[in-house]
Amino acid sequence: MNLYFIRHAQPDYEHDTITDMGHLQAAALAEYYEDVKVDELYHSSMGRAGVTASYLAEKWNLEAKPIDWARELKWGKGNGDAADNMSPWEVKDRIIQAEKAYPEGDSWKTLPELKGDSLVEDYDAHCKAIDAFLAEQGYVRQGQLYKAVEPNDKTVVIVCHGGVISALVSYLTNVPFFQYISHMGVDLTAVTKMRFHGGKDEVEPAQLVYINSQAHLGIK
Repeated sequence: MNLYFIRHAQPDYEHDTITDMGHLQAAALAEYYEDVKVDELYHSSMGRAGVTASYLAEKWNLEAKPIDWARELKWGKGNGDAADNMSPWEVKDRIIQAEKAYPEGDSWKTLPELKGDSLVEDYDAHCKAIDAFLAEQGYVRQGQLYKAVEPNDKTVVIVCHGGVISALVSYLTNVPFFQYISHMGVDLTAVTKMRFHGGKDEVEPAQLVYINSQAHLGIK
């Protein structure tokens, strides 16, 4: 099964939609991926993701289904404000400077820099949600791997947000979150592709095929 994560186009945060430039980006995205055979299309229930997904839905002649669990991560006081000084991207440098190394495994969740931050709870909630979603698709997490209970060759697309994509891909690939966000970008309308494989009842790691592609915008 192929699973694509796509970040929304340039946002108009005030009105929870996308800008004029964002509409151009979303149109280019849909045009570039027009010939990809997609079985299911989902998007975060936030407006900027839904509008972006609508361009893909039209090209693929699919219903774009909203899912609440794919809404942007909550951090700091819980509002997901990118300017919040407790956002993951603001906190990561302080953590790395204080620790002199990247936190290993899930140890980042107990760091003093995150005390009182809603990030850890919401990160865990998103990880549980993607596992429930994948189980419905036939892939059940076992430790750090996935068992192909009902293997399939579907292509599934989820249009959501930079923080969510960072959280989910770091979890699926077993890369500590703060190490992931230090080195892996999630640009506007960027596409990340993952694959879940293995025969019936085989247990395999989730495979990261490519990350943060903006080829549709001429960025290579």
